[in-house]
Amino acid sequence: MKRLPLRASAAAALALILAGAPADAAPKGAPAAKGATQGSTLLPGASNHEPINISADKLNYFDKQQKAIYSGNVVVIQGDTRLKATVLTIFFDNKQGDAKAASGPALGSNSGVRKMEGKGPIVMTNKDQVGTGDSLLYDKLHDKFYLFGNVALSQGDNVTRGDKLDYDLSTGQAVVTSKGRVHSLIIPKDDASKPGAQPPAASGAAAR
Repeated sequence: MKRLPLRASAAAALALILAGAPADAAPKGAPAAKGATQGSTLLPGASNHEPINISADKLNYFDKQQKAIYSGNVVVIQGDTRLKATVLTIFFDNKQGDAKAASGPALGSNSGVRKMEGKGPIVMTNKDQVGTGDSLLYDKLHDKFYLFGNVALSQGDNVTRGDKLDYDLSTGQAVVTSKGRVHSLIIPKDDASKPGAQPPAASGAAAR
């Protein structure tokens, strides 16, 4: 199994995707999840001062199991971070007696998110940083976030691809692994894109 620790701009881009930069308010028109309050954190690493907005075609809430299943065009927004999924299952720490299916899960200070599972396609964005995959897992106990299957991390034209992303929220270390090889495409920023600029001369075997 090939392992490639992300460094420099790739790691910084991933950190921004997962952390979510502060914003003055959630995007207009995004319906807030019922029961969501400030002081809650749903997206990994997002600021708990930002309101959580969740929209989906359907919500099933299971009080005894303390889990909520959002399905159909799921969109989660917290600050500048946006998560899209087909199905998103959220598991909570503490049981809330008044959290029924009619009102949705209580995301207040007494009910934290223990785990979150998502089925894709998964798309997580923060400004110009994008992370995609087939499925996701957020494990709060170990403070880790995972993307599985056809993983791609991009910022502008720079892209890293693999089979799995393992991101440690406490240390900020991101590791992409693959059954084959991990691939990265990094586009240097130079004067080649300016009008009238000459492309760099080829060297070695490529010049022949």
